[in-house]
Amino acid sequence: MKQLTTLFILMMLAGWLPAQNRISIDTIKNVFYYDYNFQQDSTDSGSERYQEMVLQVGKKYSKFTSRNALYTDSLLFTVKDLDPSVGFSAIWPKISGSRINRFCDYSVYKNYPHKGNIQFVGKLGSKTSLVVNEEIKLDWQLEEVGDTTILGYTCQKAKCYFGGRNYEAWYTMEIPISEGPYKFNGLPGLIVRVADVENENIFQLYGVKNYSTNIAPIYAKTDKLQTTTAQGFARAMKVYIADLYRKYGGNPNIKYSSRDGESKTLRNIRAKNNYIERY
Repeated sequence: MKQLTTLFILMMLAGWLPAQNRISIDTIKNVFYYDYNFQQDSTDSGSERYQEMVLQVGKKYSKFTSRNALYTDSLLFTVKDLDPSVGFSAIWPKISGSRINRFCDYSVYKNYPHKGNIQFVGKLGSKTSLVVNEEIKLDWQLEEVGDTTILGYTCQKAKCYFGGRNYEAWYTMEIPISEGPYKFNGLPGLIVRVADVENENIFQLYGVKNYSTNIAPIYAKTDKLQTTTAQGFARAMKVYIADLYRKYGGNPNIKYSSRDGESKTLRNIRAKNNYIERY
């Protein structure tokens, strides 16, 4: 739909300046690539979506975000000194297919800005970002079960309860880094796979890159953000989705290319009801 594509471009332009306010906080030592499969509609098992996510581990901090976000942000930075319309026109062909699912539009920093802290920066649309700072100590229960091999690594099993869900994780001591995707960490090795028992959220490692001599930075945004709690962000996400539904329902200023265009759009918005953290 041409009107919605135009709206998307305007939203991106509105977020142009914040995309360039960033600082280098660390140097990358390891990069771990995860497939993230998630069921976005709690009432429909066929609503599974997929996003590639990246865990950057540095000397002091780590950052977890979507691969598309890193790609888009790097391109925006290359044209930061151009007029927004000119710069966006230059990179639009490269990023038009790099969409970020609403449930994946966030960054998680561990041990930042101080040891023990987990900082979650989540976006609600192009203009609103919220930050959550919390110290999470997951109560992992190590399981004495047979070893499992994932991506060539020998893994052990652990369980925990977090954010309203029960999770099972597989970690490997062959990569002695107490890290993992999203907010998960605290095991004796890298978390290779973690999934809730309902299989509505599954993170699984599919690639590893180690930095030895090449220096690459880990970036953090310097925007002024509104502080909330994890529960507050989950509630804000629900409100945002509800506002979108009201905005697109019966709006005479939005023209659709088919008769059922509006109903499809509203169904798609309504389907985003299964955020990873349930409160």
